[in-house]
Amino acid sequence: MALREYTDDEYERLQRSERELTGNRERADVTDVAVVDDTATLTLGFEWTSESDSVSYDLDDARDVMELKAVAADAGYEYDQLFHLEGETIPVVYLENGWVPAAALPGGGPGTADEPTQQGPSLVDSAYRRLSERVDDITARSVVLGVIVTKKLLIVSALVYLLVT
Repeated sequence: MALREYTDDEYERLQRSERELTGNRERADVTDVAVVDDTATLTLGFEWTSESDSVSYDLDDARDVMELKAVAADAGYEYDQLFHLEGETIPVVYLENGWVPAAALPGGGPGTADEPTQQGPSLVDSAYRRLSERVDDITARSVVLGVIVTKKLLIVSALVYLLVT
């Protein structure tokens, strides 16, 4: 009996069938964010397949808007910064109708209780941004205080010099 190699299509089909089970959690890259008319679409790419999936949200539906807000917040962005999701890696869950961002599901979707919570790089980025803003504020105050103190020292040293000479 001769062994043969899988073709790329066969291998990819096997990978998809293994991963596309209801409740399965994966990580997906958001390859595109499109907002057209009353619809927002997130295109998801996976490292194990060349095909991409997309998730669409109706911007006139309050529930869909809440789900989009949750996805953006989970990645460390505001709702109006939705386009910044492009290039981010987010957790997704496979449901019967396709892949859905885990943050859009109540409680993060099935299987979250078994897994330890992971902090994604986006959470670290947002914390870094907040910290750097505070450091910038402190630095600006320090510079102003430094200039005032330096001026006063120059005035005092000039007075001392005039009194001594």
